[in-house]
Order: sequence, then structure tokens, then C-alpha cells
Amino acid sequence: MTDIQRGSVWRVPTVGRERTVLVLENSAVIRLHPGGIVCLLIQEADDARDTLVTVPIASPVQGVVMAPDIAAFRPQRFEDGKLLGYLSADDMERVERAVRAVLDL
Repeated sequence: MTDIQRGSVWRVPTVGRERTVLVLENSAVIRLHPGGIVCLLIQEADDARDTLVTVPIASPVQGVVMAPDIAAFRPQRFEDGKLLGYLSADDMERVERAVRAVLDL
């Protein structure tokens, strides 16, 4: 199985098109319970706005992490997908704040 880790950005195939996603789920949980992998969708765009629930990123892709767009993807999607890179610690911290706001945690 592909080594899928929290903070990694992937392009995964879905029905009809590819999606760019950020793995949100804890890496240990992914290894111990390989069911659906919890991710946030990334919209690739040059003019991403920074709001309470969106986080613009420049690397490994240019776009915006959409904290309200939480989805689970089967591990097979990642086997057929492409690892693009990893979010920086600072960007991941901003994503965590946005997710906490969305989920009222």
C-alpha cells in the first residue's frame, strides 16, 4: 500500500475527473484502520482568498484548501493517484484552525 501521510497533497482520480486533496487524517490511524481516508478538497486557483474557513497555499500546488469540504477517499484512489508533496508546518497549522472553526471544536 502507498504510504499516505497527514499533510500530504495528492491528485486522485474520482468519477469523471481528478481531485486535488490534502490528507487530514492522522497518519497512524490511516495505517491501523485503512478504510476511508479523511481529506480536504483543494481548489487550484491563482487568486485564492484567505478566510476563516479557507487557507490559500502556494506549495505543493497553488490554490486554496477548503476546510468545509471534508471527504473520505478509499485507499485505492491513492494507489491510482499522484503524490504532489507536503504542506508546510505553518500552512498545516492554519488548516487545523480552519477545520476547528468549521467543526466548532
